[in-house]
Amino acid sequence: MTLRIQLKAIYRATLGTHTGNEGWIGVDPSGKAYHVIVPVDTQIARGVMACNRPTDGTPFGGYSNWIYFRCQPYDSDVEDETLRIEQAKKNLSSILIKLSQYGIDAQPGYDQPVTSQASINTQILAKIKRIFCTRCHRSWIHPHEVLKDPDLWLLNYRADVDDFNNGVYVFQHACGGKVEVPVWVFIKPQVKTKSLAGLQACPGLCYYETSLKPCKATCEGSTYRTVAYKMTSRHARRVDSTGPDKNETGGKYNPVG
Repeated sequence: MTLRIQLKAIYRATLGTHTGNEGWIGVDPSGKAYHVIVPVDTQIARGVMACNRPTDGTPFGGYSNWIYFRCQPYDSDVEDETLRIEQAKKNLSSILIKLSQYGIDAQPGYDQPVTSQASINTQILAKIKRIFCTRCHRSWIHPHEVLKDPDLWLLNYRADVDDFNNGVYVFQHACGGKVEVPVWVFIKPQVKTKSLAGLQACPGLCYYETSLKPCKATCEGSTYRTVAYKMTSRHARRVDSTGPDKNETGGKYNPVG
C-alpha cells in the first residue's frame, strides 16, 4: 500500500521562523494514514526532539506510537509565500526519504500546486474586490487606495514573460508584510504586440524582479514596466516633499531598482 502525502498538508506545517512556531507530520506506522499538527511552539518541539515527551505519552497532541517528522521552517522575518512553498517542497522530499527508512512506501499526492498569495489575491479581487497584506491582513478595496497609501511602496515587479498580463506588482507595507497585486488590476489588458522576451533585442530587465527601470524596447511588456517606474517615481516624490520616509523598514529606497 502506498501512502500519498499531499503537498498542501506539508505547506500547512511549514511556517516561518518569525512565527515562533513550527509544524509536524505524524504517520501511522502501518503507513495507512498521516495527520498534521500545527502550530507547535518551537520550545515544546525542541523538548520533543530531546525525548522530553508530554506525560500523556503523545507528542504535543499526536497519537501514541505514531512516527513524527518536523517540517523545517523557512527562514524569514516576515511572511513570504515563495520561501514557504519552496521549503514545503523540500520538507516533503525529506519526509518521503525518511519514511522509506521505516519501510513505509510513501509518494507525493495528486493535489494541485500550492496556491501563491498572488493567485489568492486574484481570486479575492474577482469576488470581493479587496487587496490584502500578507502580514497584518489590512485590506484595500480599490487599486487607487494602494497608490495613495503612504504606508505602501512598490518593491518588486514579477513579470510573466509568457503572458505579461499575468504579472504581479509586489508592494512593501509598513508593517513588514507584502501586498501582491496582479498587474491587470492597474492596467487594462493590452492589445497584443510582439514580445521580445528572450530575443537579442530584449534588455532582459523582466528577468529581474528587483529591477524597476522602464524599458525602451518596443515590446508587449514595456507598458507594465513603465507603470512600475511611475509608481516608484510617485513614491520618491512623496518622500522628497515630506522628508525621510518614516515607513522605511531599512536601507535606502531606490526609485529605479
